[in-house]
Amino acid sequence: MSDTAELEKAVLRLSPAERAELALLAWESLEADPAFAADRGLDVAGIALAAQRDREIESGIVKPLTDEEFRRRTSGIGK
Repeated sequence: MSDTAELEKAVLRLSPAERAELALLAWESLEADPAFAADRGLDVAGIALAAQRDREIESGIVKPLTDEEFRRRTSGIGK
């Protein structure tokens, strides 16, 4: 059995919360790798901005919009 297959089995034995945290950590490690971003054509600046906004929301510095407020503010955009 390959290391990857063994790792996959171990990951799937984790709780959903643990898997979500691991997935986030793995994704963040990819975001920090300039070669990954360049190869995928990712908007590195946009990802950095989104990460900053997420930290602001998590820390309570800013409050996220409700679905209703988002829809109200964006209705008609692009028409």
